Amino acid sequence: MKKALVAGGSGLVGSFLLKAMQENGEFVTTALVRRAGALPKDFSGAHELVFDFENPAHYETLAKEQFDFVFCCLGTTIKKAGSAEQFRRVDFDYPKMLLDAVKGSKPIFALVSSVGANAPFGLYLKTKADLENALMTTGLRYVIARPSLLLGERSEFRPAEAFFAKTFGHLQHLMRNHLGARIARNAPIHASEVAKALLFGALETEKTGKNLILEGRGLIRQRLSEI
Repeated sequence: MKKALVAGGSGLVGSFLLKAMQENGEFVTTALVRRAGALPKDFSGAHELVFDFENPAHYETLAKEQFDFVFCCLGTTIKKAGSAEQFRRVDFDYPKMLLDAVKGSKPIFALVSSVGANAPFGLYLKTKADLENALMTTGLRYVIARPSLLLGERSEFRPAEAFFAKTFGHLQHLMRNHLGARIARNAPIHASEVAKALLFGALETEKTGKNLILEGRGLIRQRLSEI
C-alpha cells in the first residue's frame, strides 16, 4: 500500500481526489482537516487529521512521518480570504510550510496550480508561480496540474465562476479536443477530471521518475500516456 497525505481534501478538487484514491485501492491516506468531520459523512477512504496550518508544532509532527505521495489542493480567493495578505498566506505560505515539512521523506509532491502560472501577472498567478518554483527547487519528483476554470459544485457560491461555467461549460469538449492548444489550455474542466489527472500523473511519475506539468489536453486522464 502507498502512504499518502492530502491537504485540501474537503475542497472541490480535493474531494474528488480522495474519492479517486479510494476507488484506486492502493492508498492508505491521511487527510488534513481544520475540524473533525470536514470530509463527507459517507466517505471512509481516508483518516482525518485535525491540523492547524498556523501551528509550527503540527508541521513538526508531519516531518516525522514517511509519505510516498503528498497531494496539495489548498486554495482560496481574495474575497473569501479577506485580504491579499491572507490570500497569499493560504495559497503560498501554507503549501510552502507543508512542502518544507514533508520533503525529508522524499515523497512525490502533486500540486494543483493554475493555467498561466508559467507566465504570471497579478497576485493570483504570481502566487501560483512562486509556489511552483518553490516545489521545483526542492529536488522532489513532482506533478503540477494547471487547470483553467473549474466546473463542479462548490460549498460557497462564486458568481464569476458560475457565469462562465454556465456560458462555456457545455463547450468544454469542443474547446479542449478540437481547437488549438492555447484555447484547450483555457477551456473549462470539471474538478473530477483534474483530480483523476493528478492521481494518474503521480502514479506515472512513480513509475517513470519523470516530473509532469499537466495543462489543457494533458489534463485528460486517458491522454497522459501521450505526454
